[in-house]
Amino acid sequence: MPLSPAQRHYARVMAEQAQAASPFGKQVQGDAYQLMLAKLAFDQRRLKEIQGILLKASVKAEILPDYFDWITSAVQKGNGAEDKVVTTTMVWAVDAGAYALALEMATYVLQYKLRLPDRYERSTATTVIEEFADAYLNGRWTPLKVGKSETGQPALVPDPDCPAVQILQGVQAITAAEDAHDQPRAKLHKAIAYALLGKVQTAESPDLEVLPATVLNQALALLQSALSYDAQSGVKKDIERIERKLAAASAGKVTLPDADAPPAVTAAEAAAPVADTAAAAAEPTPKPDVVNNKTAAKKTATATPKAATARAKPGRKPAAAK
Repeated sequence: MPLSPAQRHYARVMAEQAQAASPFGKQVQGDAYQLMLAKLAFDQRRLKEIQGILLKASVKAEILPDYFDWITSAVQKGNGAEDKVVTTTMVWAVDAGAYALALEMATYVLQYKLRLPDRYERSTATTVIEEFADAYLNGRWTPLKVGKSETGQPALVPDPDCPAVQILQGVQAITAAEDAHDQPRAKLHKAIAYALLGKVQTAESPDLEVLPATVLNQALALLQSALSYDAQSGVKKDIERIERKLAAASAGKVTLPDADAPPAVTAAEAAAPVADTAAAAAEPTPKPDVVNNKTAAKKTATATPKAATARAKPGRKPAAAK
């Protein structure tokens, strides 16, 4: 049964008090946290019984709104206390397609070096990188955002204006200084490059002549970086195609569109400008408002030209030391 507005307000107040009273490095304290842990255990048992990946992702999207108040309180009021609810639901958010929400949560989690539950064998940074990259490269990019259901209850709803390039670049920004395995990082660079090119699967061959040279050069640099991290990343043919197209353009054999010209793709595939992630990573980030989906990383003044992105088919204080 959905909570009433008064019940939700009380739950949020209790969550905020629990976060504010829990210091960095210690586990979150209080009855509110214990109640959330009990709910988390119940939902984990429910998910464990589901075999299908798509069905499991759908159920995660269904149950995540029950955690919105806790998530918002942690990101806005938290001091970096260890919180299994936040770290677990962060991974669920990626699986469910709530990429903007997951990025905001990941920003908080990485700022405070929060540990994932023991069942996750990878480090937090590696998990964040690989979860986002796989979501795109495996053709599961179906964005959802925090909103309201038809009955006015908090829910995850379709988000048609969630460019993969922007989200993946945000992941790159918050993980650039983190220690992570090479193979997942190669996946992330490959995913960003593919999003710029307007492709998802390795076998796809998008029309490179509809993209400006600046976009092709950016994608080329990312693919070369992916190859340097992992020689088996599957990007060699993409690199060769781009190099040939750029060489042909330099020789005047083909004409690429101007950087400021709109890409020759459908409006639904047009991406927003891509922020300079290196500068974004260096600048302090304000406290994210999870419910309103404000971007976690601060956008910089410079941005790359608009590029095609593929749709999948079927001020916080600095991070304290560990």
